[in-house]
Amino acid sequence: NCLLLHSVGRNCFAMSRMSSVGVADKSRAGDNFSGSRKRRIGTMESELEKHLEETMKNPAIVGVLCTDAQGLTLGCRGSLSDEHAGVISVLASQAARLTSDPTDVPVVCLESDSGNFLIKNHESITVAVHKMAS
Repeated sequence: NCLLLHSVGRNCFAMSRMSSVGVADKSRAGDNFSGSRKRRIGTMESELEKHLEETMKNPAIVGVLCTDAQGLTLGCRGSLSDEHAGVISVLASQAARLTSDPTDVPVVCLESDSGNFLIKNHESITVAVHKMAS
């Protein structure tokens, strides 16, 4: 489970710079981006989409979501959607406050009848994975 979160987190982290350039600015700026900047953001988005799709190929996984530090969605698939991004980001940041060691990054695991939700910060992003209960 932790290896899966780490792998998804590493893949999503490559896209996290998109949020600073990125997702929010892109929607506000419209056509004000230069051609190369649009291509770079488009490439990052397509790479993130590939990583999300690859994660969803695991039959045990029914949802995946990546958010930035402000809780804005970088990408999501399956059972996890934009409406979950803020809560997931807050859960991860509050869990991090439980330890005084900044290198100790906790994994939040929520168990329910619909499966397990694994949530972890990875650098400046938060990754959540919804797995079916085994």
